Amino acid sequence: MWLNRHFNRFAAILLAGILMTVIGCDVRPTTMGYQYRIFIVADSLLWEDVKDDVLATFEKLIYTPHTETSFEVHRISLEKLAAYKTRMNIFLLGVADGHNETDDYIRKILPDDFKKSVAEGKMFYAFQDNLYARDQINLIMYAQNVQDFKRNFKLTKDDIYKTFEKKYYKRLLTGMYERGEQTNLSDFLAKNYGFRVRVQHDYFIAVQDVDDHFVWLRRTQPDRWLSVWRVKGDSSLINDRSLYDIRDRMTKKYYEGDKVIREDSYLTDVEFNGRPTTKIIGLWKNDSLLVGGPFRTYIIPEPKNSLIWFVDIAVMAPGRLKKPYLDQLEVMAHTFKIVQPQK
Repeated sequence: MWLNRHFNRFAAILLAGILMTVIGCDVRPTTMGYQYRIFIVADSLLWEDVKDDVLATFEKLIYTPHTETSFEVHRISLEKLAAYKTRMNIFLLGVADGHNETDDYIRKILPDDFKKSVAEGKMFYAFQDNLYARDQINLIMYAQNVQDFKRNFKLTKDDIYKTFEKKYYKRLLTGMYERGEQTNLSDFLAKNYGFRVRVQHDYFIAVQDVDDHFVWLRRTQPDRWLSVWRVKGDSSLINDRSLYDIRDRMTKKYYEGDKVIREDSYLTDVEFNGRPTTKIIGLWKNDSLLVGGPFRTYIIPEPKNSLIWFVDIAVMAPGRLKKPYLDQLEVMAHTFKIVQPQK
């Protein structure tokens, strides 16, 4: 649709207009706080009208096995914005026919070309990162009135969410490896097991088995891990029963008896590093140790060698949110690459 096709041109307009209006010169601080929290600046009346749709989009339910959400959304008033300007994610929501301080503020910082396009029904949202602080993700959603806002959000919410999620993971990737990366360990995995993965500074090899082509990379406090293995096989194995059985076989052997909770797990088709892939999303438990948690497994076929690779991530963090640790593991998993091992 028009709103999406012309996004980049108007994003450039925002860059030239909003940053000059809001900050004047670049003395922005670095962001702080939790990566997964979103703070929304909106008038209270507008928020009451649109919050159900916005929350349903950004607070998708995730079972770990407790109920968590993909992100945490908090609405703040304009008068509190100064205290939250260094947070990781700040969204601005407004309408042209609003008569309040928040809508007045948004109107003031928006370029005239953007407001004109909104009035013509050609524009609704734009991302403008680093608006108040460096490494910040910012989204502005602006419509003529509440009805237009709700209609436009319904049309664009999937694209908005995907764009935000992509920016979120990109920022997470940068932050995760700033403190150090074990390139020697990545080289070791490439030479001995035929794959590479970027390894943070505090992971270690908990178990490795050349015969099974199995490697368990682990980090503690809280306990989370990424494991990689491969099996001989073809697309006939890509079904829930076979994949759950394979995972159970490996985890029973190496994870002291972990197993898939099948009624709480499912397969889905996703994109993994630019290629279609099957992914298991589910929960695991260990009856003997009385522990459990969430896991994700990417199933990556290598047809030319009749191999199927498994990239498995899991968390055990009693009493803590699991989603933030799953997100870090997702970033690490997406650095996986098959390479040609040395003979």
